[in-house]
Amino acid sequence: MQLTMNSSEDFHRNEEGWQNSVIIIPALLSGSTLIVVAVILWKSIRRKRDKRKESKDNMRDIDGEWAVNAAGVYENSLDTPDPILEKKQLSGDWTVEHKVFICNGHFGPISHAVLCRSGVTEDRQYVVLKELSEHCSPGEVQDFIDSMKFYVQVCNHDNLVTMLWCQTERRPPSLIMKAMSYGNLLTFLRSSHEGVEAAEGRTPTITEKDVYSMASQVASGLEYLSGTHDLIHGYVAACNVLVHEDLTVQLCGLDLAAIQYRTGSIPRRRAAQVPIKWQSPERLKGADITEKSDVWSFGILLYEMVTVGSPPYPDLEPSQLISKLQKNYRMERPALCVQQLYEVMTNCWQWEAPLRPCFTDVVKQLQNATDRANGHTPLIAIDTLSWEEYLRVAGIPS
Repeated sequence: MQLTMNSSEDFHRNEEGWQNSVIIIPALLSGSTLIVVAVILWKSIRRKRDKRKESKDNMRDIDGEWAVNAAGVYENSLDTPDPILEKKQLSGDWTVEHKVFICNGHFGPISHAVLCRSGVTEDRQYVVLKELSEHCSPGEVQDFIDSMKFYVQVCNHDNLVTMLWCQTERRPPSLIMKAMSYGNLLTFLRSSHEGVEAAEGRTPTITEKDVYSMASQVASGLEYLSGTHDLIHGYVAACNVLVHEDLTVQLCGLDLAAIQYRTGSIPRRRAAQVPIKWQSPERLKGADITEKSDVWSFGILLYEMVTVGSPPYPDLEPSQLISKLQKNYRMERPALCVQQLYEVMTNCWQWEAPLRPCFTDVVKQLQNATDRANGHTPLIAIDTLSWEEYLRVAGIPS
């Protein structure tokens, strides 16, 4: 009997030991596994950190941001001749002189300049120079090259800004465009608000007939862009129209179209950078941009022109716009806008995109009305806003 009891106790002790082993051994194995994984992760993170440090050591600190050394970037990306750009290379007997800085563009500084031919003093050409910043990334270098190709392959229309020449064999790389006498249309229009004299010592003015003529030129450029190349402009506005002294115009600001040409789509982040008051309702709601989105924006451009550069929706904050449009709110007909032109605007502002006209129809409507338009009475600015006040009301970051 005693033997039986001892055997039972031994069995229970052995069972308890076995159970403890079952618990402890896996725990030890799991713990050691976690330690090994942690060590591997730590080494991986350290390697990545060391690589980032090594990469940064090869960069220069520009205004608190790390920028790739441009010399190396240029060498890697621009030294191989591109057959598309070769025929547009500025020949060696031309030099760029008298650069006057205008602003910083997406890729780098933009300047007015003069092209001069060696030994020929009278052979001079006024141009706009777009240069690639020396603090660019490798991706930006490639984007700049692709932008040049876009101008060569797509911008072959009288009402689209064209690239005259490019420089990829000299530093810094640049593209050279024809200078338009009056600059962009917004500046041209706003100059009459502040009494600023334009070129040749006169204050620029436009008539109703000029509005029809310039608008039909812009619409023609947009018709070509969408019809021939299936591309969207994405930011149709007075600031993206260039004006020559004879009031011929060319559409510029083609960055989004160039991205779409290269990649097949427009990133929503880039599309959202366009000021809200120029965006169509579907864009404000996050939908894709289409030709009809550009048509809506073209209606806003017509408003800018006939009001001689007044900001759209002057009584609304940008944050109020989408809710007001959903309630069928549209801008009223400006005082100096004839009913026929206002109808073109409101057709562009149809809530349902398919109901808006295409640019082919818009061109026909504007051209048919041009001959009957008033070509004698100058249009008068309807606001007295300063430039800073204009930017605030328009919702454009200063």
